[in-house]
Amino acid sequence: MSDAVFGCFACIACVVIVLFNVGCFTPNWITLEETKMSNSTTVKNSTNATSITTITRTCHHGLFYSIDCPESAKVFDETLIVLNIAISACLTVIPIFWSCIACISCCCCGDSDESCADGCCSFYTFFYAVGGLLGLVSSSMVIAKYDTSLLGWSFFLTVAAIAIVLLQVVLLLTYSIHSRGSKEKCSVFLVYRRRHY
Repeated sequence: MSDAVFGCFACIACVVIVLFNVGCFTPNWITLEETKMSNSTTVKNSTNATSITTITRTCHHGLFYSIDCPESAKVFDETLIVLNIAISACLTVIPIFWSCIACISCCCCGDSDESCADGCCSFYTFFYAVGGLLGLVSSSMVIAKYDTSLLGWSFFLTVAAIAIVLLQVVLLLTYSIHSRGSKEKCSVFLVYRRRHY
């Protein structure tokens, strides 16, 4: 597999990171109609008249907040919120931090060996795949609880990001199985050329 293909996979990974985090932290996961009753008392000619008014409003809820109905109760349970924070950490924080630390230590130690870069890549792709699998669980939880007509664009951004991650993992596994007898050696998360000494 050429370096251009891996560059393309890396660019797609950057797009996935942006898609998932924008979807995760924006308040358009679900749209609900909320009805609120209010009593109003009017005084006319020494007579009190009480009327009940019904206010219906559309609320756009995100995982962390709601822009239209800030005083409404949280729609999503804590498990789903923690799961999406873990996915965001798996896709961005942990791999990028680890890759930076590992690559800096490789450069500072003067290792010109490719094993240092291979280790950075393997670690990142491991967490990338774990984030994709956790995202599948998260999406399934939301789809099981809410009707698809209520789901908003933020939710679908995260679903698109997770679908891309899972597609990349399937493609790498397929290539891994297909290239067993070739000049390239492929592990689950890394493809590299076999060296002939």
